[in-house]
Amino acid sequence: MRLTVLATAVSAVLLLAPAVHAQDARKSFTAQGPSEKAACDAANKQARDWTRQGKSQGRSRELLDDGKCTCAAAGDAQSCTLDVAVRDEQHEEEEER
Repeated sequence: MRLTVLATAVSAVLLLAPAVHAQDARKSFTAQGPSEKAACDAANKQARDWTRQGKSQGRSRELLDDGKCTCAAAGDAQSCTLDVAVRDEQHEEEEER
């Protein structure tokens, strides 16, 4: 009898709780600027914008480290790529039955 009550309670909690799917990965953001600092700053801004854009999509995104910015000359400018560890979680609401 107790086992049935416990199983029913656990099932109810699982059905009412939103499902969360998390994925840790590495993501690259590329930007150009007149100097390495400007290009790396622009790539960092892209990364921060990516985390903010997730909210409107029902996602929770975060940068897990500061990343590594590598640059190469592109004419009179610099082209830099920021490689950073990220976590991207999708929150899904369960449909009511």
